[in-house]
Amino acid sequence: MKKIISIFNFQFFILAVGLLLTSCEVDFSPNAAWKEVPVVHCLLDQDDDTTWVRVEKCFLGEGNIYTYGAVSDSINYPKDSIIVRLLAFDYWGRCDTIPFTYTITSRRDGQFASVNQPLYYSTESLDGNKSYQLEVLHASSGRIIASTDRVPLIRQTAEKLIREPSNNDIFRFVGRYGCHMVWDVMENARLYQPLVRFYYAENGDTLHVDLKCASIPSGNGSSILSCNYSRDAFLSELYTQLKDDPNPKQYLKTVDIFITACDENLNTYLTSLSSSSDNGREAYSNIHGGVGIFAARRTHLYRNYRADSSIISGSGYGLVYYLDSLDIGF
Repeated sequence: MKKIISIFNFQFFILAVGLLLTSCEVDFSPNAAWKEVPVVHCLLDQDDDTTWVRVEKCFLGEGNIYTYGAVSDSINYPKDSIIVRLLAFDYWGRCDTIPFTYTITSRRDGQFASVNQPLYYSTESLDGNKSYQLEVLHASSGRIIASTDRVPLIRQTAEKLIREPSNNDIFRFVGRYGCHMVWDVMENARLYQPLVRFYYAENGDTLHVDLKCASIPSGNGSSILSCNYSRDAFLSELYTQLKDDPNPKQYLKTVDIFITACDENLNTYLTSLSSSSDNGREAYSNIHGGVGIFAARRTHLYRNYRADSSIISGSGYGLVYYLDSLDIGF
């Protein structure tokens, strides 16, 4: 059975458990007996060269919970105290074990972006034809303290994911209708996020910004999905991301289109986080014996395009015209 547990923040988790009794005839301690509750997060992506797992622990104590959270031993398991492993199951149910290695690392972006944090990692490639189960065990006793059900990976069923723009086409806006993107539905994917990566040069360095299109859910039985990314939305988002950087920039006339996707577990988790922040509802968890999320995603499915030169023309549809009017500095 899937658990529903309150989680305050995706990057930093603290569980404070209180007890309120109204009867004056019963003596009680506001802190119940301690129970170990691991906090586990792992996203599986067969396009990644490394799979990361973060394992922390909930705690209960007297005093300010933020003081406890600042003490590493309150939230982190000591090195060699736990074992983290993936179980990989093939079609016939045969199982291979993938061990994870403990490390202290700093990550600037992406999954678990933080400094000097303990993580567990594996560089073994994931197989799209297998399903995976995560286990966390006490090293001393071998007792499983957290586990998951099997999760299949997101599989690309078509040779080429993106149908439109086509191979020989370019990234262009057709009037106010925008750029039309069409792609094939992937197996086990529940929510898709098209992204446009816009490249420019600044002080001799090639830089980029990622511009999000509307998220597209699947589930209507269609084998293909699509979205229109309007010119106005593109320019407005580009302006928002670059308006605080006054340095001159050179447009490189190339973009990447990404079609990222996540499975039902991650989609439900992200939806519940949004709901919990709005009205205090509890966040979704699929970790047995603990809290957190174990899910599949795909992030590296993309195609590079030349961009329509008219996007930087001096017309009313032009990028430079628009951004110059807003003092971007292109």
